[in-house]
Amino acid sequence: MDADETLSDTDIVERVIRAVGELDIARARDWLADDMVLELPFRGGGHPRTLLGADAHAFMALLPKIFDRMDFTDIEVHGPTPTGVIVAEYASNGVTKSGASYPNSYAAFFEVENGVVVRWREYFNPDVIVAAGLG
Repeated sequence: MDADETLSDTDIVERVIRAVGELDIARARDWLADDMVLELPFRGGGHPRTLLGADAHAFMALLPKIFDRMDFTDIEVHGPTPTGVIVAEYASNGVTKSGASYPNSYAAFFEVENGVVVRWREYFNPDVIVAAGLG
């Protein structure tokens, strides 16, 4: 990002989604707070549904090790709402490292402060995770 470039909160959210969809987690970190909260309410398998700080970033860093491709599409970013929350909808057409298809859809809620995402709550279809052999 150019030092003189000022991004809106919705721009930041869209850039984070696109970077993660490209599995460019290093670039996504440019817009993620060190102490971010990542909430995955539909995550199964006994895994934690709320990840904080380093644990959230460790989870994000695992994505390129699990997926050959994520390819987020149909990205729509709405907001901010009157409470400041930004809502996003997107889909994935991913492929796991084992070659399994990973087509999922998402609704996510973001809170942005001082140019970084501080909270990311993402809802997805958990059946797709199981079908891809990831859950």
